Amino acid sequence: MPPKLSYAQIMSQLQGGSISGLYFARGSDYYLYRKFLGEFQAAFMTRFGPNASLVQRWGADLKIATDVSNLLGGGGLFSSASLILLHEIQDAGTGVKTKLAELLGKLPPDTVVLLHYSVSDFRKAKWLDSMQHMAQVVPVSSPEASQLPGLVGKMASQRGLKLDKAGIYRLIELSHGELAIIDNELEKISLYIDDETAMIGAELVDQVTGAIENAQVAQFIAAIFNRNRKMAVQSLVEIEHQGKEGLPYLVAMLYNCLIQLMALSEPPEARKTISQGSTSGFVLQKLGPVSKNYSMQELQYATRELATLDLQFRLGSSDTLSSFSEWVSKVV
Repeated sequence: MPPKLSYAQIMSQLQGGSISGLYFARGSDYYLYRKFLGEFQAAFMTRFGPNASLVQRWGADLKIATDVSNLLGGGGLFSSASLILLHEIQDAGTGVKTKLAELLGKLPPDTVVLLHYSVSDFRKAKWLDSMQHMAQVVPVSSPEASQLPGLVGKMASQRGLKLDKAGIYRLIELSHGELAIIDNELEKISLYIDDETAMIGAELVDQVTGAIENAQVAQFIAAIFNRNRKMAVQSLVEIEHQGKEGLPYLVAMLYNCLIQLMALSEPPEARKTISQGSTSGFVLQKLGPVSKNYSMQELQYATRELATLDLQFRLGSSDTLSSFSEWVSKVV
């Protein structure tokens, strides 16, 4: 079993050119996952060269065991190696996951595999235990609320920005602690300011990020919590009219909220484990009063439909506003 490493340690290894044959990314924070993917693919190409091949599949597309057998056969005739990315493997058929667990122990030396398990639960399954035992596990769950200020400060420093304490907390509040949105807003701030040595406070954060725009996002989430379909659709339209490029980020935000709502239906010990790190305290504190607005079955259905919506976005096969509106009409 590979040693247990932190996210930062794994990223450091990849940046240093060291790459293992099998990784298991676990968690639902797509900012951390995308950041890891960038370093992971760069390290692979550095090691195996430009003739290496890349194959990507999503769990929902893998139905039977034979769907994965051919994927793990090693580099092709005209490729130096194969990089196989299997996203959201929890959505694959049971036979697929069982077969994968068997094949992953016999990977050819020219094959590197990444499995992504994006559900924040801890169900027991032999295939799940086997995969994590063999692979280098990459934690990609959202950090706890107490860790966010330090992380945001570090993200700002990497862009050459200096945020004071008030600026950091205001950015976390406006973004609901979602790292993807924070990263996007820091990029906007870096383009806006003229003096990179200036200290950035809450007032400038409000000015650049657009508090009204983020308020509409908060209004949309609140409408979902309270099953207010009309308000949810209205909020989506207003966000779209403001030219917000971050509409797809709502997928990650909604997913975290749904996981938290399901966690509140579990026994206390399981609830603590499931909810840890799934989303920020700014969202969590709002969930208690609305946790009874949805049944467990409704939450599970909403999550499945959200996964389908996310896949459509990635494939570029749907209009963001109409797809979100359709999701709202199905689940709210």
